[in-house]
Amino acid sequence: MKKEFLLAIIVGLVMGLFITYGIYYSQKSEEQTQITTTIEELEKNESSTESEVNGLVTIYNPIDESIIEDNSTTVTGKTIAEAFVIIFVNDDPIITQADETGNFSKEVNLNDLANIIRVHAIDEDGQDYVVERTVVVYDQELTEEEV
Repeated sequence: MKKEFLLAIIVGLVMGLFITYGIYYSQKSEEQTQITTTIEELEKNESSTESEVNGLVTIYNPIDESIIEDNSTTVTGKTIAEAFVIIFVNDDPIITQADETGNFSKEVNLNDLANIIRVHAIDEDGQDYVVERTVVVYDQELTEEEV
């Protein structure tokens, strides 16, 4: 009786380990598939430099790391319908609201040289989605120096 009881415990432990390993292996392969899919999606998004998506905010203009001559530009994008949009230009806030389709547009003034534009979209639940752009204002012609 003791041998049968001990054998049943050992068989149960071995079966439990096999089942646990099977569950672990299947979850690990699902996670790997999801990571691969996410990496492929990110690579596709990186190829499109005209817009940047973070959560539920898409910025169409200005393009990140662009060099412009004017000290003003229009920040345009899309987010959740009627969400509050706060545009920080070098930590100076400009508040606007998206329309019923989620589009927003606001003219902003920039400083000479480097400017950081940070767009916050806040939905009705208080979730904050942020996209950041860097824009350089340089009004002189850029040429290579002759040696």
